[in-house]
Amino acid sequence: MKAFSRSEEAFTGLEAAIVLIAFVVVAAVFSYVVLGAGFFTTQKSQEVVHSGVEAASANIAILGDVYGRGSGNASIVAINFTIGLAAGANDIDIERIGMTYANASYRDEIGMTTPISFGSPPEGNWTVIAYRNGDRDALLEIGEQIDVAVALKSGHYIVKNDPFTLEVSPGVGSTLTIKRMGPMAISPMQALY
Repeated sequence: MKAFSRSEEAFTGLEAAIVLIAFVVVAAVFSYVVLGAGFFTTQKSQEVVHSGVEAASANIAILGDVYGRGSGNASIVAINFTIGLAAGANDIDIERIGMTYANASYRDEIGMTTPISFGSPPEGNWTVIAYRNGDRDALLEIGEQIDVAVALKSGHYIVKNDPFTLEVSPGVGSTLTIKRMGPMAISPMQALY
């Protein structure tokens, strides 16, 4: 029989267990770091997608027809319509709504009459002329509707067969574009198509 000698060159089971535990601990720490980075990236990408959808989604919608208020038989001097929140939209500050009017040869920003005047606005301005289902504050909320009047600038009124575009831009979300054409015959108040 061979006698065992006291040599320290052997690799014992305890040493093997310590090395194995060290590998497991290092792998666990590495996987924790990788998973944490993955969760962080996923959260950031969700925020980006959410903000992109919010910016691209329509926040306001036209409710009903768009009307033109004529001045005699020559031209339409003002545009009236009703807007409300689109389904699932967040509340909108009415005072942050911007409007732009354009036709074939002209483009201009339409300012808001501040404070809200509830009457005919001056030329080149818009205002809220009535609230429906609301509390008459400056916040357009779910279920509320506002009637809007836009007074066009002199010299840029809508004439017969004149195509025009009115862009209504809330503070957040996509712009609502209203494209219509001046009617064949102009009357004091008529729907525009």
